[in-house]
Amino acid sequence: MTFNRIAVYGHRGWASSAIVNALAASGAPIKVLYRPSSDVSELPPSVTTICVDVEDQKALVSALQDIDIVISLVGHEGVRRQLAFVKAIPKTSVKLFVPSDLGFRVDEQGQQIPVFKNKDEVEKAAKDADIPTTLIWPGCMAESTLSIGLLGVDYTGNRIIFTGDSRYQPMNTCTRKYVAAAYADIFASTPPSQLQDRAIGLSELKATGQQIYEALRKKHGAEPQTFIHSLEKVDTEIGKELERGSPLAAVWWFRRVWGAGQIVPNVGRDIWEMDGYHKVTLDELLVEGKIEPYREAPPQLIGAVSATFH
Repeated sequence: MTFNRIAVYGHRGWASSAIVNALAASGAPIKVLYRPSSDVSELPPSVTTICVDVEDQKALVSALQDIDIVISLVGHEGVRRQLAFVKAIPKTSVKLFVPSDLGFRVDEQGQQIPVFKNKDEVEKAAKDADIPTTLIWPGCMAESTLSIGLLGVDYTGNRIIFTGDSRYQPMNTCTRKYVAAAYADIFASTPPSQLQDRAIGLSELKATGQQIYEALRKKHGAEPQTFIHSLEKVDTEIGKELERGSPLAAVWWFRRVWGAGQIVPNVGRDIWEMDGYHKVTLDELLVEGKIEPYREAPPQLIGAVSATFH
């Protein structure tokens, strides 16, 4: 088996740390590029590390000389820093760039939200520079979607918001473990020429709002507290939060996309399947309680999200 030489930028996040560990376990040679302020002490011993300021083009080009694939896993605050890779990659032998995404196709309304606008800017810049790219779209992350209320599902509080037609529309979701395993399966040894210029969807579990409702009822032995939000209400809330510059704009937008039945279509048709991988079921996650905890979110955000359940 021939492995790709992979550079990863962004390794400490909730999802990115799991992805880096899975890539390292695959046997592919992994190099983590990190900032001076970043901690690399918990990385697997097989991972090579190099401290680099990505704005230093000479240093970045040097760090990428022996790399086939660059995978960026930066969080929201680092999205625009990826433009440094767009400038550097044409000066190297890198065959594929994977910008940080981990979502799904964003519509015109979503493009008004700064983080999605910034991601789109990076992706367009890479295309304009003729850099082969691959996007990974898992839809929604199960741990955040089902536990802290981002899409109107409060697993621990036994509450659910039906937005628009979300009671009957499927949500596409993946656990962190599934996404990490998929990154390793996709990028460790697949020739970059087979991956370039693709938006690859991941699909571990699809569930409608009603199916989630029933799982909550079985888990708690009581009917979930239920709220109904129209798409018109959600559009109004998106507008208000955009004016305030609030991260809640994205929360309301995610709910709208589900309520309009667009999450599954926006993951696309190019779905990557892993042979022999056990996909988790809704009952395993919610009824049996196998859902892993999500990262510790700021109390202000948790409070603001909780306040939308009315």
